[in-house]
Amino acid sequence: MKTVALFGGSTRSKSSVVSSQRRLNVYFENRPDGDKTKVAIYGTPGMLYAYSVPNGFVTPPARSMAGASFGMFYIIGSSFVANIPLSSVTSSISLGSSVGNCSITASASQVLAVDGLSATIYKSTSPIGFYAVNSFPAAGAVTCTYVSGFFVAEQPGTQQFWVSNFNDGTMWNPLAFASASAYPDTILAVDNLSGILITFSTQHIEFWTNAGTTPQPFAPLISAVNEFGLAAINSRVHLDQSICFLGQTRTGKVQFCQIIGYNISVISDSDIDSIINGFSVKSDAVGLAYQADSHKFYQVSFPTANRTFLYDTSTRIWSEVQTGPSIAPTRHLGNLSAVYNGVTYVSSYTQNAFFTMDPNTYTDNGTLIPREIVTRHVFSGFNRIRISLVYLDMETGVGSSNQLFLAIPDNPQIMLQSSKDNGRTWSAERWVSLGMIGQYLTRVLWRRFGSSRDYLFKIRMTDPVKFVITDGAIKIAERPAADKLG
Repeated sequence: MKTVALFGGSTRSKSSVVSSQRRLNVYFENRPDGDKTKVAIYGTPGMLYAYSVPNGFVTPPARSMAGASFGMFYIIGSSFVANIPLSSVTSSISLGSSVGNCSITASASQVLAVDGLSATIYKSTSPIGFYAVNSFPAAGAVTCTYVSGFFVAEQPGTQQFWVSNFNDGTMWNPLAFASASAYPDTILAVDNLSGILITFSTQHIEFWTNAGTTPQPFAPLISAVNEFGLAAINSRVHLDQSICFLGQTRTGKVQFCQIIGYNISVISDSDIDSIINGFSVKSDAVGLAYQADSHKFYQVSFPTANRTFLYDTSTRIWSEVQTGPSIAPTRHLGNLSAVYNGVTYVSSYTQNAFFTMDPNTYTDNGTLIPREIVTRHVFSGFNRIRISLVYLDMETGVGSSNQLFLAIPDNPQIMLQSSKDNGRTWSAERWVSLGMIGQYLTRVLWRRFGSSRDYLFKIRMTDPVKFVITDGAIKIAERPAADKLG
């Protein structure tokens, strides 16, 4: 047999003739020593139920969530909720809104929540509790951040942002404001990175540093202004000393970007750019982040388009993720994320429930996770070839796995289909066993695929067991010279 490059990093977008590749609920891992393979393919982590916020918050999913040193905080429906610690002491206060953009940020002793109508502070020091921010100058703010000892919130529809008193989100000087005015557009969000205040506007991004001035301390770094705008407020995610977000060029095209220091780079490739620019709504994108081993993931969902994409910062490869066995692409269950006490919690977009991303869990809270890979094109100089065998080197003998709500798969199966017309049509499904528990010598192979000038292969598994591919091989032969192209 001949080892071939079956797996690559492209994604089917503008033309299936160029690439029909798809990676669903899997990620690549580079193996520097090349022991058995240079690149291994693993299934993405499943969602392991952790908790729900008590005291009657049953149905609405979290609109915002944030971790502080002293607890977890949420905006659920119309309530600002403090959970200190998890599932022990829970208190809440009503807000003015029940839908729409909102934000939570925390200092060492206070948590600020803004929901587009009002601002509310939770204090962890005496007197402990919730406090309305009276005469809040940033009326209508939907984002807030804490940086260099100050709370900051934007003034929607303007170029202005407001700054609180030092380490006190209950007090805001009516003269403590500044304008992000490098370009004549409006601020959509404020954020921070490594002690730097970042203002996201519709057509540009500015960086501000604490200069120690009064009544507000921040001064702009003029040379760091960047012409990327923010396309989706909730796409911003802190990940590995950076911020990932959905950016917008001045021509209106959207691309995924990453801020490291004062530098902004595009992290989406031409395939992903083509896909997301085809969505009718892009401003509803919502992001989350988590880490699995050395892999740090940025996951972003488009609710209207019903799609979710995953970016691996270690390999810089994009893939898709979804919950449920639907053949048509659908979105993933995860919505938001926050870190508390060293653990990343991910919220559900359907209900008040929170999860951890667990590599040893093979369902999303009991719902099937489909693993699918569509390979690169297999051809030989566009001559007619015959493939008599396809072999996958996989972890076999994985057998039974006690997955919540699902029957134990004592004989898990994996499916392969082939296409000879660039993925427009596919052959019948052909299923083979991954081996019952302990059957480690099981070989995963399929025979007799006929002849063609071009092949594609689709690999799919829905059983809740460990998914690992190290490589693939095919038995291939060219047809006689008289049958060759040209």
